[in-house]
This record gives sequence, C-alpha cells and structure tokens, in this order.
Amino acid sequence: MSWWLLTFSRGGPAAYLSHLDTARAVQRTFARAGVPIALSQGMRPKPRISLPLPLPVGAVGCEELAVVEVPDDLPGPAAALRELRASAPPGLTPLSIVVSGEQHPRPQAREASYACVLEGDAGAVRAAVERYATEVSVVRERQSPKGRRTLDLKEYVVHAAAEPAPGGTRLSFAIRYRDDGAARPQEFIDLIATWAGVEPVMCGLERRRVTWKGMPPGPSPAAGRSVSP
Repeated sequence: MSWWLLTFSRGGPAAYLSHLDTARAVQRTFARAGVPIALSQGMRPKPRISLPLPLPVGAVGCEELAVVEVPDDLPGPAAALRELRASAPPGLTPLSIVVSGEQHPRPQAREASYACVLEGDAGAVRAAVERYATEVSVVRERQSPKGRRTLDLKEYVVHAAAEPAPGGTRLSFAIRYRDDGAARPQEFIDLIATWAGVEPVMCGLERRRVTWKGMPPGPSPAAGRSVSP
C-alpha cells in the first residue's frame, strides 16, 4: 500500500459542505474515477482517508489536504489525478498528488492564512487591526458543550492586516496551531468587528494556505514523488 497526499481546492457550491461531507465527496470522487482506496482492518472496514484540518462551512479552501491510502498496483498518480479531476463534483478541484515516503503520514497544521471582506467603515476596521497589533494580550472566553475556556488570541492570531476592498475591508490574518488547539477565524473576526463598532458580517472567507509540520510548504519531491499540472 502507498499513501497519497492529495491537495485540492473547495469552493462554489462545495464550500457549503461540512467537514464530513467534504471527506465523503473526496471519497466518492475516487470511486467515480475508478481509483480504489484501501480499507481498514476489522469487523467494519472503512476507507483509509482523512482530512487533517476541518474547513468552516461556507469558507473557500485554496489548498486543502486529504491523506489517502491506495494499493501499490495503481497505474500511477499522474493518471489518477487526471481521472480525479474529471470525476470531481462542482467546486471540488484536485490540484496535486504527493506520494509520501512515510508508512502512515499524519500531517499536523502549523499555520493557516485566512482572508475575508468585513462590511462597515474601512477606517474603523483598520484602526481595530492596528489596535490589535499593539495589544499585549487579548483574552476571550469560549463556550462549548465541554464547558468554558479562555484563550489569548495574541498567542494564536498573527499577521493581521486590513485594506480597502469592494463592499468593505479585506481582513487578512493567520492562525497558528499549537498543542492545545487554535483560535477560530470567527473569534478574531468578531473581535475586530466589535472594536470597529460594525456588525460582524463578513463574506468570502477563504483559507488561502496551510503550512504543515513535517512537510514542505507545497508539493515537493522532498515529501515524495509529486504530481501536479
């Protein structure tokens, strides 16, 4: 068996898929393309496919990652990539395949860059971003079924910037992933909107790029054999 690291984009109607539905869409794309996925062992075998980093519903993903185990006797990743592209549903686009040299790669996200357009006064949004840059600590409380948790956004959200854009202000930022988790994009967007005195209404949320631990920043022979356009 071999492990493939499939990079793909998610947008258009596919942007509104949940994390599980996105995984199913990728799995079904393999099935329609005639590219078999290896099955797990046990009473209820399951396809050996995973998406390491969930993408928020409604967000566009420019460089998402799927880790897939496939049989060794396949024709090759170049032919498979062509079939996957022809079989993918609208909004889901396979971009490249890296054949991993590891027995079972488990990529972990290190940093992800995001961008969106925040409605409201551009000057106020820029001032809020400048304020964030000068703050030493920005502690927020998160409520979940598991209870309450406080986190300091300054430990997770970096490279924040704002610039004028049609319909509002383009807000860009990056989230760092740590052993104890990460901040959510909406938490930072809500903070900036509150400080700017505008409604936290944003459109066009994109995850532009993800940097992974133990992997190069993009498909590269350093991670194995790479196939892309």
